[in-house]
Amino acid sequence: MSIVGRIVLGGALVIPLYNAAWYAWRARILRRVPACDAAERLGAIDAAWALVRECAATAAVIVLVPLGWLTPRSRWSRGDRGPLVLVHGWGANRGCFWLLRRRLLRDGWSPVGCFDYAPFGGNVEHAAAQLRVFIQELADRRPLILVGHGLGGFVVRYYLRRYPATNVGRVATLGTAHQGTEQLGSRKLRPGSEFLTLMNAGDRVPQQFDVVAIHSSFDATIVPPSNAVYPDAFNIQLPNVGHHTLLFSSKVYRLLVENLSAPL
Repeated sequence: MSIVGRIVLGGALVIPLYNAAWYAWRARILRRVPACDAAERLGAIDAAWALVRECAATAAVIVLVPLGWLTPRSRWSRGDRGPLVLVHGWGANRGCFWLLRRRLLRDGWSPVGCFDYAPFGGNVEHAAAQLRVFIQELADRRPLILVGHGLGGFVVRYYLRRYPATNVGRVATLGTAHQGTEQLGSRKLRPGSEFLTLMNAGDRVPQQFDVVAIHSSFDATIVPPSNAVYPDAFNIQLPNVGHHTLLFSSKVYRLLVENLSAPL
């Protein structure tokens, strides 16, 4: 078997095992949380299909990493809906936005920028400072839309709290654990952590900007699912979309566009 074939076979085995372990750990944690915070269970067929889609989306994010190194940070189209900046989550780069950016450019947003920061480590403060520079370099005075996926939602929130953002009109987050998560990962996002206490104390971002938070009760990175709710923002919860599937789902894209297109 060729090297490429071995890599493909290895990925086909590792990615389902990785996601299965992640969801198994999620189920273990959910058994300990109050019933009011637990998600309504999907049927076996729906859950299996959602898991298959999440495995495919995880594989796509990994495969698209090299593309992220090669593609430009910003792309333009003939659309006149104004500028939009996408901020990726933990462990990814701008390659994960390949399909989402194509869709947004097709539907009239321009330019669409993809902001990159160190994918590991979770240094939200430093990433927000870099985001400020990226937006300044974009040099577009029209109302700006910011979209953050996962940890990218916190980068956006920290930027809006720390720096002047007079040209930002609308904000959207996809699968961000706004109130923390009990899932394995950074201690920074544990409920009650110093970082989350700071982020959520006197947070006026939802009052200052038009904010929509799209999340899913099937997202294995946010436990319990109720912690995905962003208080005072417009929250939309889906029942059967995994964390990485949020980036590729047509249903999620339609919801995102519907809210980004609404009058301010």
